[in-house]
Order: sequence, then structure tokens, then C-alpha cells
Amino acid sequence: MKILMYNTVLKELPFVKDWAAKTGHEVVNLFEPLSVDNAAKAESFDAISTQQTTAMPAPIYKILANSGIKQIALRQVGYDVFDLPAAFANKIRLSNVAAYSPRAIAEYTLTQLFNILRNSKKFDRAMATGDYTWDAGGQAREIYQLTVAVIGVGRIGSAFAQMLHALGAKVLGVDPLYHAQNEAFLEYTTLDDALSRANVISFHTPLNDETRELADQSFFDKIQPGTIMLNMARGEIVDMAALEAALSSGQLYGAAFDVTPNENEFMNQKHELSELPENIQRLTKLDNFYLSPHIAFYTNTAIKNMVEIALNDAVVLANDGFTENEILR
Repeated sequence: MKILMYNTVLKELPFVKDWAAKTGHEVVNLFEPLSVDNAAKAESFDAISTQQTTAMPAPIYKILANSGIKQIALRQVGYDVFDLPAAFANKIRLSNVAAYSPRAIAEYTLTQLFNILRNSKKFDRAMATGDYTWDAGGQAREIYQLTVAVIGVGRIGSAFAQMLHALGAKVLGVDPLYHAQNEAFLEYTTLDDALSRANVISFHTPLNDETRELADQSFFDKIQPGTIMLNMARGEIVDMAALEAALSSGQLYGAAFDVTPNENEFMNQKHELSELPENIQRLTKLDNFYLSPHIAFYTNTAIKNMVEIALNDAVVLANDGFTENEILR
């Protein structure tokens, strides 16, 4: 089988090579995301895979169907980049990698929580000017003193909750789906109750109609003053204007984001600081805001699993088989 892999990154290439050698399938790499302009390049292939944060609009699926492609295997968790009605209308089957390494994102979320608690950004900036005093950053809190609301208790949220519990934090879980095994390390509750009790709020939900701008101004009005917010999920979950106001007023003690609604304008690119979106320029100047370039997933284990699972699913779907990773209507 011949597979076209869109938006390949260099770190994926060794795992692609190993998978091709192990399975006997041919993989051709294209270093740009799937788009209307390049969808027709799939014409001579049996299956395709991509990973990207840019949307795949409706015309793509018709082009793929006309080229004989029956599926798209996504090498990531979030599948809000698909136009689901258009894909299904053109009989294109879709899959994602729902669990390439939940621990990777959970560990990074914990890392950023510790950075906020220990005032790392303030100390780093002070030391860069020669100020090595304790007061430069301020006194820290310890994690066992915290109550953490984990909004979205799927694979990643559960992994994060287990880590927090092991460190002594009180963990509240907010999720429409109940999993009894999670009772060992968290307390399920409502969103309003969690917001009223939590010192830390961490998002681990997919982006959909229920979660888009979930954290709007009314959401921020319900949180405790001095709360910490973590978002390694999707930028559109949070109203960024409300976030900025909460950081400036002290309603939020700090926040760490790996995603933003406008990340396609600047992430995974090099810029002059003055070329960044204006809100990003303002936010990154704040001592209590941490922004990273959508790298929470970026570990060797995660990249290997993303490649292998997606390529295996590409073969299965192209051969009219079934995979647990298929995105259904």
C-alpha cells in the first residue's frame, strides 16, 4: 500500500522509516498540511494521514473522494480540524489517535503548574538583571495545599488527576461521563461547584459546541480570586480577552497555556517579537502568564505512537476494516 503523509515533521521521519520497513508499505512524506491546494496530490495513493491545527474545509473531501481516497488518518487527538458533515457526505472515513501518550501532556501540565507555583518566570527575569533576592519572585505555595478542578476527565485528564493525587492535592473532576475507577483519585462534581472550590483549573476537553468559549466572562466571575488556570487542550475553550483581564486584575494568580485561538498565525514559526499578534505580545510581557508553542505532546514516546497508530489505521480503513480510533457520526 502507498500512503501519503501530509505535514510530516522531521522528528517523525525515523518512526515512519521503521514502520515502513516493518510493514512493507510505502510512505511518501509531504511537509505541508492538507489543504484544498494540495489535496489532489493524493490521487496516486491508497491512503493518507495528516496532523495539523489548520482546518480542512469542505472542498477537500470531494477532491479526495474523486482521487480514490476513502479515509484520513489524523496523527493527533483533536479532530475539530475536520468538517465532519462534508467528510461523511463524501464517504470519507476518519480516525484520530485518541491516546498516543496521555502522560506526555499530563506531565507537561504539571510542569507548568509548578512553574507558576514557584514564580519561575519572575525569578528568571530578575536573575537576568542580576537580582538574586528572594523577594524578586515571591514566596511559593506547595501542591498538597491546592484543590485542582480537572475539566475533562478522559485519558489525559485522568493521568493528570492521578499525578496530582499522588502529590497530595485535592482533585475535583468535571465530566459528563462517569468512570468509577477514577473515584480512587478524584471527586466528581459539577462545574459551578468546582469553580467555587478550586485553586487551580485545568482544561482537558475536546473542542466542540459545548466547550467553545466555555471559559467566558461569566465563568471567570465564578472562580476564586487568585486561581491558577492551565490550558493544554484547545485555545478556543477560553475567551482570551476575559483571560487577559483576569490576569491583570489578580482574579487569576497565573496561567499557563500551550494553545491559543490564533496560534496558526505564529506558532511553529520564527518571528520578530513585534510581529506577534498584539494580544500575545501583551500576555507574554506579564510575569504571571506562561505560553509555550503547542508542545505539551512533544515527547519521543508520543511521536512514535502517533505515527504508528495513525499509519496502522490508514491501512485498516483503506481496506474497509474497522479500528477503535474511527470517528463516527
